[in-house]
Amino acid sequence: MTSTAIPAFAQTAGAEVESDAGAPIIVTAQRREENLQDVPASVVALTTDKLEALQVRNFVDYMAYLPSASFTTGSTGVPGNSSISFRGISTGGGLVTSGTLPTVGSYLDDQPITSILGAVDIHVYDIARVEALAGPQGTLYGASSEAGTVRIITNKPNSSKVEGRADIEVNKIAHGDWGGQIEGFFNVPVVQDRAALRVVGWYEHTGGYIDNVLGSRTFPSSKITQSNAALVEDDHNPVDIYGLRAQLGIDLDDNWTVTPSVIAQKTNWDGSFQSDDDKVGELKVAHYYPEFGEDKWYQAGLTITGRISNFEVTYAGYYMDRRIDTQNDYSDYGYFYDLVAGSGTGVVNNAGQLIDPSQINVNRFRLHKLSQELRIATPQQARFRAIAGLFYQRQFQRDENDYLTPGFADRLSVPGRPGQVWLTLEDRVDRDYAAFAQADFDVTDKLLLTGGVRAYKFDNTLEGFFGVNTTYFGTGVRQCLGRAQGGGPFGLGPAVVPGSPCTNLGILNADGSVSPKRSKGDGFTYRANATYRFTPDNLVYATYSTGFRPGGINRAGAAVPFGADKLYNYEIGTKNSFDGGRLTVNAAAFIDDWKNVQVSFQPPGGSGVVLIGNVGKARSKGIEGDIAWRPAPGFSLTAAAAYVDAKLRTPFIISGKVTAPAGQRLPLTPKFKGNITGRYEWDTGPGRAHVQAAVAYIGQRNPVITTSDLIKTGVLPDYTTLDASIGYAWGDWDAELYGRNLTDARGQQSRAARCNINYCGPSTQDPVGEIYRIYIQPLTIGLRLGRKF
Repeated sequence: MTSTAIPAFAQTAGAEVESDAGAPIIVTAQRREENLQDVPASVVALTTDKLEALQVRNFVDYMAYLPSASFTTGSTGVPGNSSISFRGISTGGGLVTSGTLPTVGSYLDDQPITSILGAVDIHVYDIARVEALAGPQGTLYGASSEAGTVRIITNKPNSSKVEGRADIEVNKIAHGDWGGQIEGFFNVPVVQDRAALRVVGWYEHTGGYIDNVLGSRTFPSSKITQSNAALVEDDHNPVDIYGLRAQLGIDLDDNWTVTPSVIAQKTNWDGSFQSDDDKVGELKVAHYYPEFGEDKWYQAGLTITGRISNFEVTYAGYYMDRRIDTQNDYSDYGYFYDLVAGSGTGVVNNAGQLIDPSQINVNRFRLHKLSQELRIATPQQARFRAIAGLFYQRQFQRDENDYLTPGFADRLSVPGRPGQVWLTLEDRVDRDYAAFAQADFDVTDKLLLTGGVRAYKFDNTLEGFFGVNTTYFGTGVRQCLGRAQGGGPFGLGPAVVPGSPCTNLGILNADGSVSPKRSKGDGFTYRANATYRFTPDNLVYATYSTGFRPGGINRAGAAVPFGADKLYNYEIGTKNSFDGGRLTVNAAAFIDDWKNVQVSFQPPGGSGVVLIGNVGKARSKGIEGDIAWRPAPGFSLTAAAAYVDAKLRTPFIISGKVTAPAGQRLPLTPKFKGNITGRYEWDTGPGRAHVQAAVAYIGQRNPVITTSDLIKTGVLPDYTTLDASIGYAWGDWDAELYGRNLTDARGQQSRAARCNINYCGPSTQDPVGEIYRIYIQPLTIGLRLGRKF
């Protein structure tokens, strides 16, 4: 058994190789170990050394160096609630239990970790590499890899030696507080050359940089004045992350290896990550209720690799449990609905007196995810080679979304929940099945043909309760199924989800029982590729590939399910290595046609419940590339960039109204994004020194797709960040002084109102409204000290 980590000398933002030895970057993007320069696809690989050199610690850090990828952190900006898009394939919809799946799949080793809330934000330490695969990956990766895939590959146990490392860091955020982290790993053979244990641990504290400043406002209906004097605090949004990862590698014999593994991480945070620039100033908010959250998860897995005759066999089975609990201030909803619509006149206590109509939003999210995959591959050296497999996944999600008004009358509250204005309590089960195959054939020593197909089937269900008491709207208990049976705790009908007053999202059966609403579908995705190699170091390729995203259920009882959407990718590219690997130049041009697009929207009138429908077509076209150059010993330059033009091809028409015209840019993706890194290393004294600088630019983006909403949010402006470091390594020790975001750029990740933007956004009653920005972390200076052993 040997470690699968990329060699320490391989530092790349896409395709760089060590100048003297010419060692390749090995990736597993196509489920095989291959030289990155031989993969006929747009793949970026951030290796161990590159991740460390760029001070990458989390999702936001490495996304800056993936040129064709973009992301959003959601309207609240809390940790662990981010979603990725590649090549502009996004409509900017929110991530909710009854919503759409992401368009980009995320993997930790062989486990898909994509869910409704996006992927878990794994602390990056002792990671072999991050691989980013742009374009549909439907053949080998399936559902939700419609626009691309991001893979985090961990370092594996090494039975040949004892090794380890420990690192400690302290840092300070400009306009904010102190932070730091302690990380370490050790690898120890259990049985020499047969079994090894690798354990990784980390603790990270990020200081706060958002101030909760003094604020007050008077509600129009009740004339009650709300104040946050008791919650005023500087730097009130610190984050603490604890984690542990352990893998045991066991060679049963010369052919079979078993690797059980477990990883667990807990993230705690306080305060708000929003900035209310228009009302109270940059990096400030005035919120009126305590805000905090916890995101904890673990993953247990078993990977078995072996050989039967000349066939390589891989089994990967994983189970994930994730629990998220948050509390957020939702005062804006009560204030602006009262200001615009006078809704505060109905918010009273048990004595019938008007009370402060503001709300607290409490979320409880539970995820249980099981996935299994079996793959068989023919010998990689054969002229004809293939890989085939079977895949199964089941994920159960329970979402409890509570909106509470302290003192709200019991008779008006959701039955059984005093003070609760609105409740969403739903169970969702997604089941995915697939069989796939991909084959390569060397027609000549220069021409390679590749073909792949994946047959898929999805079966998704949703049931539960959403809405209010009988007082408001037409939702909630007014829609209870099976009222005559009186099966619920309040005589309201069956309650299939424990804790809910009844079920109003489901199907009522003849016997009075309730079944979940269901969305089912099946189909095929394809990949065809032709690669021509002019020389061993220069190739061109052309690819046609497709991807899909499963359909699902709308939580509004009368709304129809939404179907799968599909992406059709046409791509040509080239990969080139010159001067013995000292210079590499890669580029790809693409056109992606997106059909039957899933779009989130709020229908006019009614309860304002967000729905999803299949509306219109879109097209993304562009070019992406990377260059790596080592002009002299110890000196390296890498650069990567993407130009993406992603627009609607047909207007989005909802309820007979054009909400976004043809030609409108798709949200979240800039037209241009790029980065460049320079590094110089030299021997001095007993060790080796280095200096490095990295510049990243992200262009202007639209935060939303709907034209009327875009007018109110405005665009996300472009920004440039500069990171730099200087360090020295001697013996087993190394030290580094670094600065991140040295320009102290206010890079905006999202803009949104806290509730329906037609109420909480700009209006005639309040021309400014309450549009919050989510910013990247301000300038941070840190000192890091490490020792290997």
